[in-house]
Amino acid sequence: MTASPAVTTPSSLLRLLLLSSTALPIGAYCYSQGVESAIETGLIRDEASTLAFLSDVLALMLQRYELPMLAQMMQAADDQAVFMALAQRYAASRESRELLAETRQLAFSLNAWITGVLGQPVLVDKQYGFLPVYARLTAQLGLPVAECLSAYAFTVLENQVLAVVKTVPLGQMSGQRVLWALQAQIENAVEQVLQDDRLLSNSLPNLAMLSMGHERQYSRLFRS
Repeated sequence: MTASPAVTTPSSLLRLLLLSSTALPIGAYCYSQGVESAIETGLIRDEASTLAFLSDVLALMLQRYELPMLAQMMQAADDQAVFMALAQRYAASRESRELLAETRQLAFSLNAWITGVLGQPVLVDKQYGFLPVYARLTAQLGLPVAECLSAYAFTVLENQVLAVVKTVPLGQMSGQRVLWALQAQIENAVEQVLQDDRLLSNSLPNLAMLSMGHERQYSRLFRS
């Protein structure tokens, strides 16, 4: 694929920062995407195991599926047939009840933000999930693909690091060291996707099992 030009204007950069901010009121902080269950089972217990787990999330979930999917949907934003086929494929890829409910709730909230802040109609029905709404919005705003992939990957991983910091608990500086280590990996992952954006696989049975196990945890802080 051919990447869009790099962000060069303050307005584009500020829009991307706003959409990537943890202050964006879509409720992402309510979800851990399997991290809380991984803590319960002992897969995540300290700084080293956190970095190992999230490196796998980046390599196996984001780089192999969600980032290529985002890139393809942004490129196809004006082609309704292609875009909706990708949106349907993304929705079908959610492997547990919690993960499907999460992406639909985030999509609903992002659509509400689009309507309330931008004064625009719903871009994509919530049943297709968050990523299609995010992809069409960023494409509509003219934001470059490469920067959107980087921002999306960072936002997902930052949210999971914050879940670890709250739940293990892990110190703030440990969380920052994990994020600092991940940023170099994000850069490499995005570069690889820009060179080849084929969807490789979204089959992550262990993550699906963690997500399903989360539903049965005795005590939970997060909704996934």
